[in-house]
Amino acid sequence: MLDGYIGAMFGINFPVFTRASFGMRGSYFAVFVRGVVACIWFGTQSFQGGQCLQVMIEAIWPSFERFPNRLPESAHVTSAQLLCFFLFILVQAPLLWLKVSSLRYMFMAKTIIMPIFGLTLFIWALVAAKGFGPTFSQPTRIKDGTPAAVVFLQCVTTAIGPKATLALNMPDFTRYAKYPKQVFWTQAVGLMVLVTMCGVLGATVTSAAQVVYGVSTWNPLEVAKLWNNRAAQFFAGLCWCFAVIGTNISANSVSFSNDIALWFPKYINVRRGAYLCCILSIATTPWNIQYSAKSFSSFLGGYALFLGALVGIIITDFWICRRRSLDVRALYKKHDVHHFTAGFNIRAFIAFFCGIAPNMPGLAAACGASGVPNGARYLYSLSWLVSTLVAGLVYWISFKIKPFEISPSQEMYMDGVEGYDPSIAEIPQHTKQDKEVEA
Repeated sequence: MLDGYIGAMFGINFPVFTRASFGMRGSYFAVFVRGVVACIWFGTQSFQGGQCLQVMIEAIWPSFERFPNRLPESAHVTSAQLLCFFLFILVQAPLLWLKVSSLRYMFMAKTIIMPIFGLTLFIWALVAAKGFGPTFSQPTRIKDGTPAAVVFLQCVTTAIGPKATLALNMPDFTRYAKYPKQVFWTQAVGLMVLVTMCGVLGATVTSAAQVVYGVSTWNPLEVAKLWNNRAAQFFAGLCWCFAVIGTNISANSVSFSNDIALWFPKYINVRRGAYLCCILSIATTPWNIQYSAKSFSSFLGGYALFLGALVGIIITDFWICRRRSLDVRALYKKHDVHHFTAGFNIRAFIAFFCGIAPNMPGLAAACGASGVPNGARYLYSLSWLVSTLVAGLVYWISFKIKPFEISPSQEMYMDGVEGYDPSIAEIPQHTKQDKEVEA
């Protein structure tokens, strides 16, 4: 919500906003970090969409389960999975051509269909497992001796991971908000309530599968395959496939397109960037990331720590250092207050590397390194939060030691707070920017 506020008030996207904290040239680094993550996550989501498509095909033609596999076990993917992955790429390719604003009806349908589907799945889990008792009374099984609290925090970080990119690039969407106050309640419901419900749903279905089928799996599609109902399997795969497409477009392709357009504005627009993201995502080999729950959670925790450092810096810069004062026009001028030192804000880079440093030993352990102390492993369970707090604190200290110039601009406030001018929020975005700066 703190990030989305900027887009709604000033009408700027994430790449432009990073110029205020990283500098006119340093912003290229910030958007590069986010762009790489978005590209990798696009491939990961597409592979999940391919799995959904595979469930649908097997529900229609059960013989597809016997599709010959020509790949070795070390590939971590079967021929059928690879085929469905590329089929899903083709299915979502036409939607990448459309602008986000023209997909609003698809997103509205998603907000209606997915909660109904999630509630249905939740009810099935409770009925199949004979109530809450058998489902939530499953004992905790930790084979490697890690404390339960650490495992819980690891799960929290894993849940934050998929939304870290979307939360970071929220200005890319809130810049189109008609009224700034809409930013708060929509994100409060979408990123807090619904995401929490998804986590509860996943834990419930996984535990129910253990009770009903004696199988422990983290993938809800694997649970759907256990159902003795082909129609239910098909519609479950269809709903998940629909959700994956919406998430892939909103959280990944749009952010990558904005990022790559900053690097190559002469050659790349939103549409070209979306298709470039789609092509590059294939090279990330997402099946290697998702072949097990351990590898998937390691990936989520690993990339979340880099995004957390970015969040800590940009939020501290705007809300604490600048106190919500921002000169929008200076963000588009080469030699102005956001130029800093040769276009780089050294404070931001120091804060970024200090933010990720405490988590690097834990990341090495997650990638298979040996000899890492348990304390570093446990700290890594809070990788996103640690990187966010450390980077923000270091940036604030650097600002206090050597303050940078802040252009005098009218401070903007939300509706209901002293100083807020609602007339600014009711005019087009480009006029809004001019009025804010002129004030």
